[in-house]
Amino acid sequence: MNTVQDQVPAVSATRDGRFPSRARFDAVWEEILQASGTWSGIDCSGYVQKWCGTVPDGITESLVGVNHIGLYLGDYTRDEEVLDWNSYLRDLRSAERISSVEMGPSYISPRQYGTQGWWNSCRLPDGRTIETFMCKSYGPWLERPVDERRRLMSHVAIDVRSEPDVQRVLRALDDGVDALETIAFTEADELGHTYGHVRNNASKIVLEIVHQAPQGEHVPNDGGR
Repeated sequence: MNTVQDQVPAVSATRDGRFPSRARFDAVWEEILQASGTWSGIDCSGYVQKWCGTVPDGITESLVGVNHIGLYLGDYTRDEEVLDWNSYLRDLRSAERISSVEMGPSYISPRQYGTQGWWNSCRLPDGRTIETFMCKSYGPWLERPVDERRRLMSHVAIDVRSEPDVQRVLRALDDGVDALETIAFTEADELGHTYGHVRNNASKIVLEIVHQAPQGEHVPNDGGR
């Protein structure tokens, strides 16, 4: 079970690091919903304090709330596993249990960790957004302990008030705390996000800072997940 005392959102059904079989998808989805409910209401300044030991001056007023959570579902060996999960999510959309679902390749996992990865972004009928991630069981990625892989991919994404605030908060974190490193920044991706990922190189936990443009007010760009 997820609690706000955990370091990152997690799904216990995939703690062994292996992508779940289709027979387990229903149970995994229920855990995902529970995690989203648990983490969506956290105090963002308090989370930043716990994540890196401080809240840099001037960023608290920019933090609006949790934009979404990202959950790592494990390592896959066959591309069919990736497609099966996306098919399952589309079935949930057809059943009106999800409002929308998008899928794309991860840009962070090959650049940072030497393996292919995929993301799915789902919006629930109540407006919450959940992202799920999977990486291919390959190469240097497998040299990392399972728990480290989970911490690198699962994350909290904090919404900020404006697009300029994204870079301002990223700079404050990167410049203000020695262990922090911005590993990706993207303006106006295909989902309308401007966002960046900051990794705590001591704990291997990633935080995303994001601003969502109103629908119809962004020009799509390549993603940076």
